[in-house]
Formats: sequence, C-alpha cells, structure tokens
Amino acid sequence: MIKVAFVSIFYPLFMGRYMLEALLRRDDVEVWTAGPYTGKWIPWKGGMNLKSEYLYSPNLPLPAGAPPYQLHFNMIEKKCPFEPDLWINVSSTLKTYGRPKGKYAVIAADPHVLDYAEERGKADLFFNMQRPYMVPGDIWLPYGYDPVWHAQTTIPADQREIDAALIGLNYPSRDKLVARLRKPNKHPRRTGHGFRVYYELGPCYHDAREIYHNTVVGLNVSSLQDTTARVFELMAFGITPVINRVPDLMEMFVDRQDFLGFTEEDEAVAMVHTALNDLDWAQKIGDNARLAVEAHSWDARMQKVLEKAGLVKPTEPTADTA
Repeated sequence: MIKVAFVSIFYPLFMGRYMLEALLRRDDVEVWTAGPYTGKWIPWKGGMNLKSEYLYSPNLPLPAGAPPYQLHFNMIEKKCPFEPDLWINVSSTLKTYGRPKGKYAVIAADPHVLDYAEERGKADLFFNMQRPYMVPGDIWLPYGYDPVWHAQTTIPADQREIDAALIGLNYPSRDKLVARLRKPNKHPRRTGHGFRVYYELGPCYHDAREIYHNTVVGLNVSSLQDTTARVFELMAFGITPVINRVPDLMEMFVDRQDFLGFTEEDEAVAMVHTALNDLDWAQKIGDNARLAVEAHSWDARMQKVLEKAGLVKPTEPTADTA
C-alpha cells in the first residue's frame, strides 16, 4: 500500500479536492490529509460563503484564521499516523515552513498568478499546471476533469434550456462577452431577445454539473495564457466548448473539432451564434470534446504524480519536463 500525506488549503472548493478524490478512488493508496480548513468561507469576491454540503474537512484541520494561511511541517509530521512514501502539497497561497522528511512533491495550482520560487526550491518533484510558466526542471501537469463531478450530460442539445454558461469569477473580458450575448438579437433561437446566459459565481460540484448539463455552449475566457480547469470540465460535460486559444490548449486539442476556439470577442460571439444555429453540429462538437478529454482525468494526473515519484510503474513515456 502506497502511503501519501496530502496537504493544501481546504476551501469548500479547491483544486486539490479533485486530486485528493482521485487518490481516494485508488485501492493501492492510503491517504492522510492536513491543512488550514476554512469551512464555508472562500476568498472569491473579497470573501463569500458556499453551501455546507460542499465542505471537505481534512484528517488534521488546522485553524485558518486570517490569510495568509500557514503550515509548519515539523508540527504536522508528528501528527501523521504513518511514514509517508510521498508528501503532496497542492499549493496555491499556502505558506509552508520547512519541508517534510521523505519525498516531497509540490503541485503549483496557480503559476500564472503566483511566484513559486520558494516552494520550487524545497520540492523533490515540482509539478507546474501551466506550461507557459514552467522553468527548467518543472514537470507539466495540466488541470483535468473529475469523472463524477464532470460526468457527461444525457440531455440532447435541442432540449437544453440554457444557451451558454460560464460559472466562475467575474473578469472584464468575461463581463463584456456575456453582455453582448445577452443583448437582443435576430437569432432564430431567441428572436428579439438575448441569449439565455448563466454567468454566476458560487455553484460547485453537483450544482454546477446540473447547470452545465442543461447548457448548449460552455464558455471560457482566460487572460493570462492559462488553460483553466474549466476547459477540461466543459469538454467532459460533453457540451460545446467555446474557449479562447492559449498555448497549452492548442497543443492538447484540435480547434473546430474538439472545441470552438476564438482569439477576439467578435469571433467568440460568432461561434456561439453558429453553434446555436445548428444544434446537431453543436451536439457533435460536444461529443468530440468528451472523447478528446477522456485521457485528461484527475485520475490520470495522479497516476502521473505517483509514476514520477517512482511509486508505480509508468504507463507510457512522456516528454513533459521543461
């Protein structure tokens, strides 16, 4: 049995949750978790509370207090019930002191906005989730999708009530695109009215899945050359992804086959109009997206982490180190 100690900030929604659940699904891994636990609070929009049913408390919940959140390895090591084969730190804004004894892997969840120089210096294995922000020695580990939370929709495209959806933070580029789509237009689907666009922050897990399952077009706009987790999630839902072109995306998937790419806002609007004008074609793009993303599950990402740590045999070689 592989023994893994897993640390992160335990917000009600955090990237590590998907990685943790992928590890917990394995029958060859035992996991112990520790880290600051914020309960229902998350720092979106300056701070908001999410539903209690979203919560996941670690085995060792540390008091969160006020950010920045901290973790002292010399303290939590004494609490771990076993000697880990691997420590995994899914690192966002978590400030760590020291480093654990044994093999230590850091997964940089936000390299497009955070400086990871300190954590990179401590790690035996440093996984970077955005290739444009890699430095020599980093291992590329893109985001992924969860087979449960991001299961494929069974609702045919012509029966979905929402025209387009983007569940996430409000950025000016996203605001502008959504505002244009909501304006009255001459499109036969909503003649004289704007498209029905769901654009909110807060729904997660099963709630987000229910919304996207009832949506024709999934939107994504990223402004820092980052291929967001939403890209993989939209594709896994099997809806039509309309997403802006960034380097990692273009390397992993095929434009106009697996997704509808755009560079400028006008192109994004045109792609949404085209998809909604031909729902059979939209359905096909969504089905292609689901097939294309199959290899990019969080389960596959955690398999790669364990392979790089030398704890399981590699499934196939990859050229993924900067």
